[in-house]
Amino acid sequence: MKIEVQHIPSQGTVLSYFKPARAFPVIKEMEEQGECLFNTPIAIELHVLRERELIRVDGVVSATVRLTCSRCLETYDHDLRHRFRLRFSRQIPTDVHSGGKDEVELTAEQIGLIFFREDTIELKDAIQEQIVLSIPYKPLCSESCKGLCPQCGADLNRGPCGCPAQRAGNPFEVLKNRQWPT
Repeated sequence: MKIEVQHIPSQGTVLSYFKPARAFPVIKEMEEQGECLFNTPIAIELHVLRERELIRVDGVVSATVRLTCSRCLETYDHDLRHRFRLRFSRQIPTDVHSGGKDEVELTAEQIGLIFFREDTIELKDAIQEQIVLSIPYKPLCSESCKGLCPQCGADLNRGPCGCPAQRAGNPFEVLKNRQWPT
């Protein structure tokens, strides 16, 4: 997935790809460790446009991924769809450095620039990062997931487990009987 900078027309260009998840090393490792499983190829749609000395890439990644719910440990399919914008530059824009003595200088990373040197921009790592960012940190099969019983481990989504109801303890209960100096 490369962009030839000299071939970007003034009105921009649209690029589409379908890549297997295993084409991305970090995602391949996540699958091997059982963190997720991509059921479909990853669809990547990009709109590439020149902005002065910058190259702007607006994109969407989408796929169906199998995840494990962080509450009940059941697997479920999740439809990923993530929009992003990336900016590529050969050099730091001149307006980043300008500023008075009371202003803070921003680094290229802080303003979200990705540098490239040649006449070609390799997109693989940037796209991989966007895919990883789109995977939920704490996946939930549903917002109403009840999780597992902390005593017996039964899935509470399937019904009550029969364990005696645990009363939520007050963390300040230990202070109730304490003798306080007067």
